[in-house]
Amino acid sequence: MSTTSTTRTNKNNKRRFNDDQVKSLETTYEAESRPELRLKQHLANKLGLQPRQVAIWFQNKRARSKSKQIEQEYSMLKSNYDRLASQFEAMRKENQNLLIKVQRLRNMTDENNGEENKNENICMPSCSDESRKADYLELETDVLNMDQIVEGCTLAPSENGCSFESCTFLDNMGSGSQWWGF
Repeated sequence: MSTTSTTRTNKNNKRRFNDDQVKSLETTYEAESRPELRLKQHLANKLGLQPRQVAIWFQNKRARSKSKQIEQEYSMLKSNYDRLASQFEAMRKENQNLLIKVQRLRNMTDENNGEENKNENICMPSCSDESRKADYLELETDVLNMDQIVEGCTLAPSENGCSFESCTFLDNMGSGSQWWGF
């Protein structure tokens, strides 16, 4: 029973630091987290502790401070990561939506270009440019006076409707098949 009681008394004899000792050690730690051997011995004498107890207290305090700092940095980094991840996801979705819109616009442009190619022969003058307006009107008067420009060619009504009788050199040559067989 003496060995068991000795073990219990050693556990019970572990001295905890009282409030005054902790305050003094904390104050010293704030000033210097790694005090020199002389300062540790001075504190131990002042507080009634062993120099080894003071050294271990500072070592443990540094370890706890480092762990606390790592936890704080981790929580800060985690919150930054979560914020950036949500922003990235939002930007990815926005990018996807924009790509879909671009594809729709390209499809619409392709459809419109296809319709313009079908209607190539139709000329639509722009009324915004005055010089073009004047050019268009001059062309219109030229078309109206075409019978004066081309002499000898007439528009003659035929049984099926209207026909254009031409007096070009091809008509004089005849419509033989030699012209078609290059």
